[in-house]
Amino acid sequence: MAARARTLRRDARDNMAKLRAAALEVFSARGLGAPLEEIAKVAGVSVGTLYNRFGTREALIDSVIPEIAGSRLRELGERVAAGATARERLETFVHGMIDLQHDDPALNDAIMRRFPDATALVETCAVSSSLGNDLVAQAHREGSLDPGFTGEDLFCLLWMAGTANREAAAPPGWRRVLTRSLDSAWTGRAAEARATDAR
Repeated sequence: MAARARTLRRDARDNMAKLRAAALEVFSARGLGAPLEEIAKVAGVSVGTLYNRFGTREALIDSVIPEIAGSRLRELGERVAAGATARERLETFVHGMIDLQHDDPALNDAIMRRFPDATALVETCAVSSSLGNDLVAQAHREGSLDPGFTGEDLFCLLWMAGTANREAAAPPGWRRVLTRSLDSAWTGRAAEARATDAR
C-alpha cells in the first residue's frame, strides 16, 4: 500500500512538471489567456488532471510566471541600470518594456495585469511598476523630465503599447506616436546644466 502511495505521489509530481512545461510553452506563444485544454493536451494529460494539480488558471500562472518574466525583467533592469543619465535609463526602460510586450504574449498579459488574482503575477508587475516610478523620479531630479510627467503617464504609455501589441488591426505607426509622446516630455535642462558646468 505504501509503495502504491509513493507511486501516486511520483506520478503527481511528473504530471505537475509536464503541465508546467506545457504552460510555459503555450503561454509564451499565445498569452496567459490560452485555453487550458490546449495546455493539458500538450502535457499529455486530461484537463481534469490540470485542475486537480493546480485548481485554477491563476495558480498555474503563478507556478510559471517567474520563469516567464523573471529573467527577462532582470535583464532589462541590468540594461536600465547601465545608463549614464536618468533620461537614458528611463528611455531604456520604456523601449525595453515595449519590446518585451511585443515579443512575448505572456509578458504582455503580465505587464497589463490581465489576471489580478494571480498573486505572483501581481508581485512581478509591482516590481516593474516600482522601477518605472523610481526612474521618473530620478529624471525629475535630474531636470531632464517635465515635472508634469508622472509615473501614471508612464504606465499609460505602456498600457497603450500593450494594447496595440495585441491588436492585429493596430495602425503600423503606433510605436512612433508613443515615442513622440515620450520625446515631448523631455525638457533639455539636464543637457544645458552639463554644458554650463563644462564652461
